[in-house]
Parts: sequence; structure tokens; C-alpha cells
Amino acid sequence: MKAAIKFLLIMMLISVKTVAQQLVVDTSFMQTYCANNYNKLDGFFDKGKGHNRTTTNLSTSVYALPNIQSTQIGKLDPFTPVLILKEGKHPKTNISWIKIRYEVQNDKGTYLDKQGYIIDKNLSLGVVNTNSTNENIDFILSKSPLLDTDLKKPKFRLNAINRFTDLNYKKIKSVRTYDLSIGAIEYYNHFYLADVYNTALKNMPNLLRLYWHHGESCPESEGHVFIADVNGKMSEIVSASSTGEGGFYESTKVYIPIKFNKGKILLVENGDSENMLDSYNGTLRTIPYPKDCGIPIEQLVVVVEEDAEGKTDAEGNFIEDNHKEIVMEITHKIIRYFKWDGQKLKEAKKVVIKQRKEN
Repeated sequence: MKAAIKFLLIMMLISVKTVAQQLVVDTSFMQTYCANNYNKLDGFFDKGKGHNRTTTNLSTSVYALPNIQSTQIGKLDPFTPVLILKEGKHPKTNISWIKIRYEVQNDKGTYLDKQGYIIDKNLSLGVVNTNSTNENIDFILSKSPLLDTDLKKPKFRLNAINRFTDLNYKKIKSVRTYDLSIGAIEYYNHFYLADVYNTALKNMPNLLRLYWHHGESCPESEGHVFIADVNGKMSEIVSASSTGEGGFYESTKVYIPIKFNKGKILLVENGDSENMLDSYNGTLRTIPYPKDCGIPIEQLVVVVEEDAEGKTDAEGNFIEDNHKEIVMEITHKIIRYFKWDGQKLKEAKKVVIKQRKEN
């Protein structure tokens, strides 16, 4: 009897040891995370896909090893900053794992570094750099559970996290979330959020511009989403985008009234007064105020849609000018005039200069 019990205990120990060994072996599929922080855009070395991320609105379980059978060593509160170290997909379970570094606070109030593994979900899409005037507001971009029925325009959720102080950045005062449709591309590698300074729009308390960029394949794409904060509610009011490469481009540009010294107001492309000089052409990215539109400039937003294709010769080769630039021909151009009523934009006038032929 004793021999049988001893045998069972030995077998149990061997079994436990085998499982532990198997869990250790499972870490071999984890690879060092590639952050791609090498491209400088908008003054920041950041392409969105950085080491620094944040959990979103749900608590996140942390495991000792990349296996759901391993010990849970902790739980991360919603909107906790983490540092990505490794990533990988388990070859048998097909579960994607991320190895992270995070901080925990001990009884003395000191933050200590810890490491662990989380399942690859419930994380922000990337770093959202911001020059917002409120330093305690942290903007976190993530996929939204809300999707269009055709799935062609996945929605993204922007979370505005009001933290107490930089010294106590984990403590949250309030959270506001809102959903944006910013195009058919599911992956963006750069995000930048900025206040639109000195907007001249009447009764506009706060206007944000979310810039996104996709540049890991051709054609490259970028866009701007304008978000108004009206009566404590944030909503997307208008957006711009452009895509193209040699031989074609498609663009939608938004012109926002911006107030300068001595009360001068200009309609500035994408409301970006810091980059309104086109140094290549030596021109300003502005348009003249169209007085015949019937809308005061303090209530006017102009949207210009324009597509173009490169001209070709009889053999199908692109025609170039004296500067070796492809000669472009506009195939579609529509100007829309919107009126801001203090709550939302309403289209007031549409001017068709050239309209694309529908198939």
C-alpha cells in the first residue's frame, strides 16, 4: 500500500514537472517586439506602433507565462500604461500573446516594475501624441465594438481620460468615449491629436484634429478627423483624406476659418495653421473667402473634393513637364460649403466643377 502511494506521488511530481517544462518551452514562439519608431512625422518620432501602449476600458489578466493554464499574477485596471517587450502566436492554440512590463504600487505607495503576459486584445492601437492644452487629459485610440454593417469602414474609439496628476497618473477622474469612422484601412501606423488653435468658428468651444497616416504600402494615405466638444459631448463633425502615388491622387480637403493678429481670418487647409506654408511651392495652404457663398466666414467650413490622373501619350506613357513632374488632369472636383450653427455642420451649397463618371 505504501509502495503504491509512493508510486502515485512520484507520478504526480513527474506530471507537474512535465507540465511546467511544457509551459517553459511554450515561450519559444515569443519574438522581440518591433516598435518601428524610426519615422519622423509631425515633429514626433512615432508611427503609432510603439512600445508604449495602454489597456482600454476592461480589466486585463496578467499571466506568469503565455499559457492560459499558467498562474494569473495580477490584473490591470482599465487604461493602465504598459510597455510591450515581446509578441507571438501560440502554435497550438493560435492565441496571440504579448509580454509586457507594467507597474504596481506597494503598501508604501512606491511603484515597482513587473513583467508578465497578456492576451493580445483590449490594448490601444498605438500612441496618440497630442498637444492638447489640458496636460491631464490622456487620449487613447482603440478599435470600437461598433462597426458598419458592410465592415468597409471600421469604427475607432477615442477615449478621453482625465487623470489627476502626472505623479498619480493611474488615478482617473473621468472617462469620455466616442466613436469615429476614419476610413476603410484597418491599420494605421501614425496618429497625432492636436487642438485647432484660434478657430474663428462662432460658438466653437473646442475643436480637435486627429491626424492619421498609413504608409507601409502603396498608395500611401492620410487624413484628418475634426472633433467638436459641444456642451460636454464630443462628436465627429467633418473629415478629410488623401491617397495617391505616381499617376493619380484622390483628396478631400477641409478649410477651417482661423483668426490671426489684428482680427484677420483665413480659411486654412485642415485648420493646421502651424504647417500652412507649402515650402515646396512657396504658397500658403489657404483659399480666398468666397463672398458669394452667402455664409459669414465665422460660420463657414469649405470642403473640396478633387481627383486627378496623369496624362498619357498615344503609347500609354505618362507625359512629364519641364521639371520631370507628371502632368495631372483633374477628373473630379466638387466644392461644398457648410454652415456651422453652433451645434453641427449643415451643407448649404454645392458647386460641381467636374464630376467623375459613375460605372
